Amino acid sequence: MSYCLNPNCRKPQNRDSVEFCRNCGATLRLKGRYRPIKPIGQGGFGRTFLAIDEDKPSKPRCVVKQFLPANQDAQHLKKAAQLFEREAMRLEELGNHPQIPALLAYFSQEEQQYLVQEFVDGKNLAELLHEHGVFTEVQVRAVLVGLLPVLEFIHAHSVIHRDIKPPNIIRMATGNVARQSRSSEWTELLQALSLEAAQGYIDFVSDCRFSDRLREGFTQPPRALSIATYTHWQQMAAQFTSYADLPFAQRQQLVAKASRLLNERRQLSGSAETHEGHLALVDFGAAKAAIGTALVNTGTTIGSPEYLAPEQSRGKAVFASDLFSLGVTCIHLLTNRSPFDLFDTSDNTWIWRQYLKTPVSETLGHILDRLLEPGVNRRYQSATDVLRDLEGGLSEGQVSPSPAVPRHSASSPQSKPIAVLAQPAQTPGTVRSAASVAVQVIAQAIAPKPQREEASPARRKAPKALPTWHCIHQLLNPGKVYAIALSPVEPLLASSSGTTIKLWDVQTGQPLRTLTGHLDVIYCLVISPDGTVLLSGSADKSIRLWDLQTGQRLGTIALHTDTVLSLVLSPDGRTLASGSLHDPMKLWDLETNRERASLSGQAGRIEALAFSPDGLWLASGSSDGTVALWDVNLKTATGREPRFLKGHVQTVAALAFEPDGKTLVSGSWDGTVKLWSTRTQREKRTLQPESGRVTALTLSPDGKLLVTGSDTLKLWQPRTGKELATLSGHTSVISAIALTHDSQTLVSSSWDGTIRIWKNGDA
Repeated sequence: MSYCLNPNCRKPQNRDSVEFCRNCGATLRLKGRYRPIKPIGQGGFGRTFLAIDEDKPSKPRCVVKQFLPANQDAQHLKKAAQLFEREAMRLEELGNHPQIPALLAYFSQEEQQYLVQEFVDGKNLAELLHEHGVFTEVQVRAVLVGLLPVLEFIHAHSVIHRDIKPPNIIRMATGNVARQSRSSEWTELLQALSLEAAQGYIDFVSDCRFSDRLREGFTQPPRALSIATYTHWQQMAAQFTSYADLPFAQRQQLVAKASRLLNERRQLSGSAETHEGHLALVDFGAAKAAIGTALVNTGTTIGSPEYLAPEQSRGKAVFASDLFSLGVTCIHLLTNRSPFDLFDTSDNTWIWRQYLKTPVSETLGHILDRLLEPGVNRRYQSATDVLRDLEGGLSEGQVSPSPAVPRHSASSPQSKPIAVLAQPAQTPGTVRSAASVAVQVIAQAIAPKPQREEASPARRKAPKALPTWHCIHQLLNPGKVYAIALSPVEPLLASSSGTTIKLWDVQTGQPLRTLTGHLDVIYCLVISPDGTVLLSGSADKSIRLWDLQTGQRLGTIALHTDTVLSLVLSPDGRTLASGSLHDPMKLWDLETNRERASLSGQAGRIEALAFSPDGLWLASGSSDGTVALWDVNLKTATGREPRFLKGHVQTVAALAFEPDGKTLVSGSWDGTVKLWSTRTQREKRTLQPESGRVTALTLSPDGKLLVTGSDTLKLWQPRTGKELATLSGHTSVISAIALTHDSQTLVSSSWDGTIRIWKNGDA
């Protein structure tokens, strides 16, 4: 059948073979190629049709949108035309994404505007809700995991969708050939690499055609990898062209790296799947470009009323408005009730839990509550923030079959945990949370970021590596390394990956013992000043104490109601400070096993903590970009009101005090390292590593060496701000850094699954 698009035609159905409507004479093919076959929807701005692209041999289906506003008022027509054109612009800007229908054409014909899109085969969530009833927690988690990366992608392109709702989210049919991943191709490449390893690294991969196949594995935009990782992959693929000329050790390393990255790519390709297929986000008719986090122009209310965020209803949509609508979508799926019924206007509160057939877990409930916050500042600010919380209850990006917070696999290098934390315990008061590392990595996994600007000539002249430092050991882990801590009294290193803690001999690089017991990802580690006790904080909300000599668990401290992100011990080892996703910071007396104080005052997550050398001050870094100094004098134990250090514009991810306590060093996502006077609370100096977000830092015990981590390690003289060297080797974001007491051994961990131990050659 062919369908006439003349809105006044009374008999629009026609045979396939005719070119003109038998009833009204209108042309049946758009641009001579797109043949509408049936209507599939109608809205306030036009009609939507299923069509056939007759120009292609396979005759693929596509979607034709016809601009036909119901309101013919001149002013409304003008606005509607702008929105229709805007949808085409947004789709073109977003380019090719596997979960967004591609724009095929935008044109006018016979005084009508048309937009042609890729056809997404499947059922939308509203249809699935109608057919199968309320969604389970497992299914709602799948929706979040599947759609949040898409929102992060469009937000990274400065686009606000403004109409997130069940009808605009389609679960694609499994057999949608156009959307099938390249997983099978990557599996073949992995098998080839495995065969090469089994045959002793001497066989066919020297063939340049293999290099070409590797490159082709990444021909699509690197949506699931950072630009840095994508570039690294292309460079690595090029190395296979000269594989036969490489030494055996380099061949071995090259094959191992390629295998690891292919595994990541294959796993990430399925990260947006539900049980039956990927989720697609459609209907960008309401989407609009934004500057920063707000729309270019405000004052226009667009979207579906039931799902609108309060600020969007006032014509001032922000990125967080899409998150609000996603939250409303989720509670609608859980209850099958109108969102209007789920909000009590008399009490101005959500009552969605009253309509649940089965209670949801505390984790999911907390996430939904934050998505539904009416105040923008109290709501999640980005999709990665939501993913970060959500991943505390998921394993490997997949949905858990249990509503309870499940275990997080420690063996999967593809898992995407909430956070990473580490900092050496041997330097008093320098434990920081690298929860921010996880946010960065997830963000990179969702949408490629622009490549950094070329460094200044002066910066390019800085040495690429300090000749006296070299890597003596590379410790391999089954998954991403989340945290490390060095013993202050012996060459012992603790590291966490997933739910597992490993102890290592720093001198030999050999594993000593594995500690298990946490039920979820371990984000932070700290060792007591006497080197006898290890403390670990986890997404299972607990802080556990371990005997380092025996590996036995000594006890558990329950301070928080959510994920523990950061830990730090006072220099005398008597007081533990902890930070979490949402709870106030806690001070715990380890001698009496009682809570000393609860500190609140920063708006965001507490990403970093550090005690001053005298133990009288506690510094905390937050996702709101502030650093707070707290008076935690052990005699008064008041906590008092904090003193704020303001200067960073993004998350403060790392903190450390200089040995004299007069200077505090902070590292931030804004790419800067700042040195602050603790007496005046003023900024003394700013360092700019020019290597991306600063995710880790540490100071030597004598204060003469500062090491920062982002994509690379950089060494500095903190008092002069002089950059000394860059140490390369890690292939992903550095999660933690530690220095030994003599400053001659440096340990770094990364999301590439490795720990590198560096030695100063002059020692």
